[in-house]
Amino acid sequence: MTSQKNKKRWALRKKRSHLNHKRKIRSKFVSRIVADTNVWYQLGSDELLFDRVSSKLVPVYNNLWEMSTTGMLHDKVKILKVRNGIRKMMLCQERMILMEPLRYLIALGNKGYAHRIRAYTIDMLKFTQKIAQGYSIDDSQQENFRFALNEIKADLYKIQDSFNEAATLCKQKIKNFKKHRAQTNFMLMAGLLDYMAKMATQGDFDLKRVPLHDYELLVLVMDCFFKKLETGELKWQRNDLFDLFNLAYVRRGDKYWTNEKRWIQIIKTAGCDGYLYNP
Repeated sequence: MTSQKNKKRWALRKKRSHLNHKRKIRSKFVSRIVADTNVWYQLGSDELLFDRVSSKLVPVYNNLWEMSTTGMLHDKVKILKVRNGIRKMMLCQERMILMEPLRYLIALGNKGYAHRIRAYTIDMLKFTQKIAQGYSIDDSQQENFRFALNEIKADLYKIQDSFNEAATLCKQKIKNFKKHRAQTNFMLMAGLLDYMAKMATQGDFDLKRVPLHDYELLVLVMDCFFKKLETGELKWQRNDLFDLFNLAYVRRGDKYWTNEKRWIQIIKTAGCDGYLYNP
């Protein structure tokens, strides 16, 4: 009898301790806004809007990558748009997440994951800082820059073709589109992300300890997006990889800011309207 009472007391203490821990986490939680790169370009020319939201904005690796590889950098007029966007992003750089989206998730659930910022990322940061300070690509370097951009685009087009081919094959196997759309594939998408994490770290790390329910926006939108690909409602586009994985940085309680109607609709279809930020 005494043993049973002790077990109950221990279980109650454990439950209270767990609840107290969750309360402490909630009390420390600060909601943030993750924005896609086009929003940063918008903020570059809208001082009032930036001032209103700057304290919550969190620039991420994907923003940095897109700003350092955009074709607008070799256009003497459009580069001003990029420069102003980078300047706004640098004003929030103390909150910047410089980890690639998948590695960011891996680090959340693996204390032993010693992630170091890659030299490539540091080079991107330095390059964008130079652009923000007024640097322009010299005419003699324009051709080399275009060549480098074309190589990057070629890789993105390969990804695009690969996903569209896989979607076509999947579509041929679907017997009932309505049932296919209605299926909940949260665990399947979580498994896919886990597999991708293992591939990225040569099998050393996974996402099993990552609370993916706190990053449900990525998982639910990925599920919805893939279903739209598989049923032929959408085709994979060149920059979809970045647009999709922007969501890896958005926690439960955060907001995601995009002006892309296509992605706004996908997020709404996934039942995640509450994550969308409306300025």
